[in-house]
Formats: sequence, structure tokens, C-alpha cells
Amino acid sequence: MNKSSLKSRRSLSNQVKMSSSFFKEHEKLGDSSNFFASNIKLEIIVDNNDVLEYIKIKLHEPPKNASIAAKKKHKKGELKAKKIIADRLQDNLLAYVANLRKSKDMYDKIVGMYEINNLNEIISLKDKIKDMNMNKRESVQSYIMRISRLKDQLQRVGETVPDRELVIVTLGGFPPIWETFITTISNNNAFLSFDEIVGKLT
Repeated sequence: MNKSSLKSRRSLSNQVKMSSSFFKEHEKLGDSSNFFASNIKLEIIVDNNDVLEYIKIKLHEPPKNASIAAKKKHKKGELKAKKIIADRLQDNLLAYVANLRKSKDMYDKIVGMYEINNLNEIISLKDKIKDMNMNKRESVQSYIMRISRLKDQLQRVGETVPDRELVIVTLGGFPPIWETFITTISNNNAFLSFDEIVGKLT
């Protein structure tokens, strides 16, 4: 991460209200379904403790001829970053990072594990959206709810579904009896958003 990105993250950290409603003690990194959000919170906590650089940049230890104060500062920052990460991990994940000396190595290990899980989940959810069809005797509300749920699940793993794609998926999943409605929407001069489509259906 470059200094510009670090500055943006620090700006976000300063804007976040440090309240118990945002930093819940029971929230731990360990559930792949909420890893994206939990990871953002972890980074903000680390940044709020002024050690974001330790997990984002490969900071080298001060040279042997560095001052004692510089060495102590580096060691203190490294230990603080490692403690924050360990405190936010579920117990079953601690074994994967217990032998790693650097906080960045710990962070990269956990993120790497979940990036693989998230990729598999994204592929699975994308396939479900692509194959979305309205079932026989299914209500419009139920059909829209299934699409919205998949969209929300993808957002939780950091994947945004373009609005145009959602509209195409929604209209493409209707049975032939909806042909008139689909034609009317398709012939509209202005592109209708997913929310606008939902508004016309409910």
C-alpha cells in the first residue's frame, strides 16, 4: 500500500466514531461470510493505534547502528500490531499465525486464506445469479428477494454487482408470461435501475 492509500485509510479512521456500536468485542475474524467488513474494521483499529504501516508495508527493523529509541519504537509498534491482530482472531485461527514474527506476515496469512475462500464463494454466488429464474408459482416479491439476497451476499465478500447486470438478470429470469412487461421496460428510452424495476413490480 502506498502513502496516498495509507493517508486515505487514516482519513477514514479519523471519521469513524470510536464507539462500542462500531467496535464490538465479540466480533472476530473467522467467519468468511463477514470477513470483508471485519477486515475493514481491523484495519481501522490498527490505524487508530498508529501502526497501520506495520501490516501494510514491509517495515525493516532499524539498522544495528540505529538509536535505542528508534529500536524500541519499532519493537513496540510491531508488538502492538501483532497483539491487535491476535485479539481480533478467533481461537481456531491463532495456530496459523502463532510462529510468524512479523505482524505483516500474520495479516497477509489470514487475508490470503480468506481471499481463497472468498473467491470460491464469489464464483458460487455469481453462478447462482447467472442461473437465476423465477420459479413456477413463485411470487414477484419472493423472486426479487432472492436476487437482492444474492446481491447482499456478494457485497459482504467485497464484490459489487453492477446495477445494469442486476436488471438484466431480473428481466431475463421472468417466464414467457412476463414478455409484455419485459418489452415495455426494454423499449424505455431511459435505462431503469434495479430499484426502479422493483418499484414497478411491487
